[in-house]
Amino acid sequence: MPDFTVPPPKTSYDMLTKEEKGALIRAEYSGPKEKAICDAHGLKQIGGSRTKVDGTDGVNNKSIKNASGTSTQVHLTTQKHFMETLGITGLAAAFIRNFCGNADYNYNGKDRRTIKQIDDEQIEAFKEFLDNNKRKVVDLIISNGDGITHVVYNHLEHKEYELTYQQIIDKIEDAEWKFLSGGIHLKNKQGKSYFHFQREGKKSKSNRYNVLWHIHLHLFV
Repeated sequence: MPDFTVPPPKTSYDMLTKEEKGALIRAEYSGPKEKAICDAHGLKQIGGSRTKVDGTDGVNNKSIKNASGTSTQVHLTTQKHFMETLGITGLAAAFIRNFCGNADYNYNGKDRRTIKQIDDEQIEAFKEFLDNNKRKVVDLIISNGDGITHVVYNHLEHKEYELTYQQIIDKIEDAEWKFLSGGIHLKNKQGKSYFHFQREGKKSKSNRYNVLWHIHLHLFV
């Protein structure tokens, strides 16, 4: 009989970081495997970095998010583009610049500030912006002007989940923004996250300071 007291050896996949696993999944599923999902939904595969639409039948434009865990990347953009698109200025913009940092930033030897290290007035300004523009923010991160009608969350270890654009907008109506140590979460009344905002945080300075949004499985379940 097998010895269940001895854990199985780790595979090369197990030894990857969370970010590396996400990149691997996106790379693997952006080609033939994502096409298989489109075929199952009766969609023509679109995809690519310039559109949110992964598959369409001419009427329904679906965004397909492949994930191995409880959240996955849904929107990635520069600080400048994010702030200009949403019209974020003043203290709210200062929050983003401090939270995401830049290559020349230096706060006690760090290239950004954590939320606890940012001035309260900047935190309040950005929270006020998020409260007043919840639909606008969520529309940007899931549709970005591409007319998304459905979002599919393809959990690789479980099953597919799907919501229409309007169902997502309805679900966030009572959700609230929570500023946590690692980022800003949009949570439901039960404390489950629907979306969260963090900085990209990769090692390379070329893509370390961008605005990164994740979509959570709890939005669908």
